[in-house]
Amino acid sequence: MNLSFFRKHPLLFVIIIFFGLFFSSTVVAANLKLYFAAQNSGSVQSANPQAIAIADQQLPVDKLLKLIQQRLLIAHDVARWKWNHKRPIEDLKREQELLLKVRQQATTHSLEPDTVAAFFQAQIEAGKLIQTVDFQNWQKQGIKSFPNVPDLNQTLRPSLDKLNTEFVFALKELTPVLGCPQIRELIQSRSQVIIQGDGIDQRVQSLAISPLLQFQSASCKVGNFR
Repeated sequence: MNLSFFRKHPLLFVIIIFFGLFFSSTVVAANLKLYFAAQNSGSVQSANPQAIAIADQQLPVDKLLKLIQQRLLIAHDVARWKWNHKRPIEDLKREQELLLKVRQQATTHSLEPDTVAAFFQAQIEAGKLIQTVDFQNWQKQGIKSFPNVPDLNQTLRPSLDKLNTEFVFALKELTPVLGCPQIRELIQSRSQVIIQGDGIDQRVQSLAISPLLQFQSASCKVGNFR
């Protein structure tokens, strides 16, 4: 086709020019889309290591928080047994025996005994809060006793002892990163979801996790976020 042909067919000339521009713009747009996608991918990849590392810690965090929830819920049966047998909520001798035992376990597993003892003391106090509210409610309701309550020495305490051992292993797994601000935030947010149930209010929940939030940032092992 020469110039004289297009002079005779101007409409055809306009159509050819239009399609030429259209395909050119499509190619440019596609190239720009690929470029920006590559740029975004690069920025996401650069931000991923820390995000992935924190996400990896959610499983052990959730495990520890679920253990806390289980222990708190057992407090109701402990309270029922004490109510039936007219025993006081506080048992200082038992508490001291437990704290001594967990200190020994902490030393065995290369954990700081004072830190582990503080964690268990918080669990004891949180459990007593639940039992105190139970006692107050049952007194108002005039409840005399409860049927079919698991035995404290034969059933409940062995269950608590098993949980306590699991606590030590869970703490050992998390200790290297407990001082990290991101992990503290994760514990706070996940506790709102996991530590729930009968008698577990905000006060009980906050008390139970308080030792986990008191680690200083110096204990954060940066290598875990590489």
